[in-house]
Amino acid sequence: MDATTFRLYLVLGTTVLLLMAIVIVVFVAYYQQKQVKQQLALKELQERYRRELMAATFQGQEQERRRLARDLHDEIGTMLSVTKMSLNQLDRKLTDNVAASLLLQRTRSLLDETMSNVRRISRNLVPTTLDRFGLVAALEELIEKTTDGDIHIQLECPVTLDTLSSPMEVMLYRIAQELVNNAIRHARATHITIQLFCQANEIRLSVSDNGQGFDFDDVMKDKNRGLGLRNIESRLSVVEGHVTFDVAPGRGSNIHIQVRLPNHEPEPEPA
Repeated sequence: MDATTFRLYLVLGTTVLLLMAIVIVVFVAYYQQKQVKQQLALKELQERYRRELMAATFQGQEQERRRLARDLHDEIGTMLSVTKMSLNQLDRKLTDNVAASLLLQRTRSLLDETMSNVRRISRNLVPTTLDRFGLVAALEELIEKTTDGDIHIQLECPVTLDTLSSPMEVMLYRIAQELVNNAIRHARATHITIQLFCQANEIRLSVSDNGQGFDFDDVMKDKNRGLGLRNIESRLSVVEGHVTFDVAPGRGSNIHIQVRLPNHEPEPEPA
């Protein structure tokens, strides 16, 4: 074999080895890329399943609330009303017994208070105003029931609000309800502001208070204390929403909710 032929074989062999190396590298890169795509697809599928599971969980909670509210109103409420009627009939027959009559009056007063509490619990479980008149009216009713001489709550929102789906309204109402209750019970706030408005293709809900604040990290570490806040995050994850906690111990809290509205086109700017 002469030198020319040897060099030719050497070049051919080197070329074949390079081609094989390139093929192997391309195959490995393709395989890794395919694995990455499969992992991303699996994570997306798991995330979608998680959101669907959370949505089903919250839907089940709302259905259970409605069932309990219906049972309270239809069964317990009816039984209390019948009991009150029986007491009234008994009271008319005890006109000569002053002590028994006073006891019946006291019992009737306690019964009236119990009936009032049953109605209140039923309305809290399922705010009928939300179903009938929408989110803004339900928030106004929440404020009216919560405001007293020491606590002032105000709602800032446009006169007209974009039409929202029923699940979206329920979610925003539950979040606002949770934040208002936290501000009063835990932060001991005396002034709370609820802001609700649509901007471009998203809806924003903010709840601010002048309470004593809290340490967000400490609260979230405590399973007993952070349940409400984690519940808010879980609700928002279903609709790919976002929450920002501007909080700190010793000062008021500002909590902002952002939720993108599906199939919502931004309004054109005025000419």
